[in-house]
Amino acid sequence: MNDVMASDFTAADLPTLDPPGTIVVIGTTPVGIEAALYGRYLGYNVTLVAGVDAWAFTADIKHPRIGPTFDRDWFARHWLGDQSIASRWDDAMPMLPDQSLSPLAIEAIMAQREDAALVLPITMRQWIEDGLQSVLETDLLRGRCFANTFVDSIELVGVTDEDDDEIGDAPQAEEDDSDIPPDFLLTLSGEAIGENTSRQLQCECVIVADLPLESLRLDFELPADYFYRIESTGQTEAADELRAGWRKIAEIYSQLAGRAELDLYRPRRL
Repeated sequence: MNDVMASDFTAADLPTLDPPGTIVVIGTTPVGIEAALYGRYLGYNVTLVAGVDAWAFTADIKHPRIGPTFDRDWFARHWLGDQSIASRWDDAMPMLPDQSLSPLAIEAIMAQREDAALVLPITMRQWIEDGLQSVLETDLLRGRCFANTFVDSIELVGVTDEDDDEIGDAPQAEEDDSDIPPDFLLTLSGEAIGENTSRQLQCECVIVADLPLESLRLDFELPADYFYRIESTGQTEAADELRAGWRKIAEIYSQLAGRAELDLYRPRRL
């Protein structure tokens, strides 16, 4: 995984965002689901959308439309190649069961199950249908994933006092409007997000998770503050690529929090 927008976190002038700032993660991929979960652990107001209609040509597969994008992603390199998902659905995972879910994901799932033991997935079907879907059904992410909502375009818009009130920001006395960074305005298609029928979604930060950037129409120049991309790279081992994605997620949120030492994956002291 390679985040081409977020780089060095030592500079003091890097943009920060305090919880409950609004973040949209684009891509219901494994790293997208993980990025949304990480943000929720930190108290951000996170929405997860599919971004592109990756499953349009696989209508015969009846399961949550999460995971593969069928376009140069982790699944293409480490599982499907050029074959159809229907023919490979029950393949064994290309990594050990305990490498398929992050410590945060396992913790979130276990918090819902009381004393029930967690059975780790063995096949790709189990990983997607049971593992990743179980993460989306936790208290942290329930009702925040929209796998049938797609992003047609993203533009920058100025922030007004009314916008600040809607996202819960307290008004700042004598704050210069020029110091307020613009928001992102996403134009959507597919299923509406809750009662929002405007087909638009405004947020303070965007994370594109393992989707080809050319699949999204951006009406602004890159790089842009608060716009991040977590991009897959051709690592040999499937588990290594997953862990690389988790590391980039930690880096992005470390920057947003303005805390270089922040890493929720770091083992906790007892």
